[in-house]
Amino acid sequence: MPEIQFDFFQRKYLRPYTEFAEESWGKSCYQSSEKYLNWLYKENPCGNSSEEDFILGLAEGKVVGCIHKMRWVWKNKDQIEFIPNIHNLMVSEKYRKGWFGIKLLKQSLLGENHALIPGVPKNQGSLYRFLKCQQVTSCWYRKILTPVKGALCLSLKKLFNYDAPNSFFTLPQFQNKKFQDDPVQVTLEPDELVIQKIISQLNKKPSETLSAYWTLEQFKWRFFHPLGPKHLLIYKDSEHTLEDFLILSLGPRRGLNVARVVEFEASSSQVLKHLMQVAERVIKIFGGHVLLVFCASQRLNEKLQELNLKLIKNSPNTYFAHKNSDALFHSVAFTGSAGDFGFEAIP
Repeated sequence: MPEIQFDFFQRKYLRPYTEFAEESWGKSCYQSSEKYLNWLYKENPCGNSSEEDFILGLAEGKVVGCIHKMRWVWKNKDQIEFIPNIHNLMVSEKYRKGWFGIKLLKQSLLGENHALIPGVPKNQGSLYRFLKCQQVTSCWYRKILTPVKGALCLSLKKLFNYDAPNSFFTLPQFQNKKFQDDPVQVTLEPDELVIQKIISQLNKKPSETLSAYWTLEQFKWRFFHPLGPKHLLIYKDSEHTLEDFLILSLGPRRGLNVARVVEFEASSSQVLKHLMQVAERVIKIFGGHVLLVFCASQRLNEKLQELNLKLIKNSPNTYFAHKNSDALFHSVAFTGSAGDFGFEAIP
């Protein structure tokens, strides 16, 4: 077996990395997009974000593994902390039998006091327990919106490797659609007043709970940056506050067009139900086949479980890695926006 070396991403590695990403995730994957790399590492307003966060595994001049990192701002006991999320850990099949994946993960964790690692398959749980990572409770939900079309697309993917035409929330498409719902607004371009109201609501978490901390700049970068994933906002406004909203992504994944609720708040389960009904109509108009929700907030999960959503059994695990294994988080509340959920919405 050739010796494996680690290096942070540099422009000379763009072509071999792109080839590796397309071999690993598919020809049209967002992971191979230069837009994704520039958005994630050059445009992220977290001041310490850079391409040095992107680690490659190299063997005989080829990229044979990678791991990505998104810098993120959190609030913990009224203190601001920078805790990245680790995602898109991938190793070439030839190199999966050894400890290469663990070494890549350890390289990415160097220098970090804490790191979020979402979306870990259950069969890899022993690896993260070996690394003394802290598992936190999270729930995954699914609702199939177009059963017949979805089943047909999956069959075509399996038999002929055919993907459904890609769907995204884009402005030209949005302007040609009609969305009518009396108390609810639907937009791809929220104004700053609306965003500020949403940020105010998102930052109202108990001080003892670890949660994402939002600024105007961070919010715009995560949801409405020209290089980033395309999102749609559905909200119920009032004069002074904005307590009820969903932020949705839509993009191709494994032959289907998958929508996700990547951020949300709701004052009641009844209001959330109405917002979700609007979301389902909008997603189907845009060509989405299935709706997914990830949530690691007990309060919001209680509301979600009252809706007609299927709780996914044996869903992936969510972990925090800690430099000091005694520095655990006793209460957490976050949704998919703190991770890489919805990145397939990068056109």
